[in-house]
Amino acid sequence: MLKNTQTIGSITRALRRCADKVTLSNTWRALHQQYGIGTLAGGSLSLSEHDRRHLRQLLVHHMGFDPLTHTTDDLRGDRIDRSRFRDEKAGGGKVSEGIVMVGSATGTLTLASGIYRLPPGSTLNVPAEELAGAPRVVLIENLAVMYALHRFRWPSDTRGDLRELPMLFRGSPQVTPAAVTAALAGVREVICFPDYDPQGLFNSLTQKKATALVLPTSPTIDRLVADDRDKPDDFEYQQKAREWLATRQIPPVKRLLDERLAISQESMAGGELEVFVLAGD
Repeated sequence: MLKNTQTIGSITRALRRCADKVTLSNTWRALHQQYGIGTLAGGSLSLSEHDRRHLRQLLVHHMGFDPLTHTTDDLRGDRIDRSRFRDEKAGGGKVSEGIVMVGSATGTLTLASGIYRLPPGSTLNVPAEELAGAPRVVLIENLAVMYALHRFRWPSDTRGDLRELPMLFRGSPQVTPAAVTAALAGVREVICFPDYDPQGLFNSLTQKKATALVLPTSPTIDRLVADDRDKPDDFEYQQKAREWLATRQIPPVKRLLDERLAISQESMAGGELEVFVLAGD
């Protein structure tokens, strides 16, 4: 527990104010039980000068962290920054924290730090701030699509060819959605490319800064359904999203609900796509 930032912060605050008593929280109760720190006094824990010295020695020994000379701000940053202490994992966070996955349908990717060339089927993992100032990005729902961007027939809209835009993966447990949110904070407009199913449309229509959707054209939908490449079970499972969509009166939603459609992004590869501009943009 001495490698936990909450514990380190509690000890640091107590030692810096020379506290002779602290509220008996779960953290202090555990310190008392595991290391014999303090004396129980009702809902408090009394700390002697010896207890405070002991706490300082514990942190220095286990972490290389001196609460009287370091601050919890020193535990911020990535694991390289925190490696000056004995456990670079202290402070929590994933190794990929702050990193997003981006790709390009053309192989040319323009980011804040420069222009990059990518082989077909490859992506870049970059800090979220690399998308700062981007006028528009395409937000991709499924990871498999990120490795096959060159296999889709990307449409154009009145402002240009969508193939030219940076394409950003929405996120997963491995690619933290928090980093995606940070990246999109620096973007002016988001064009969403979802699964054409209730959850995909729900995700897109509730996405901040979303101005348009990339969807399969009507002939593409007809062909995929005729070839039994739709996913009716997915439509059934996504009840909450269906209920929310029922309150939205836009053509893609109406057709999806009326015909009970669920079509994955992956099955759209090679099919014709179109841009649907959201109202008010």
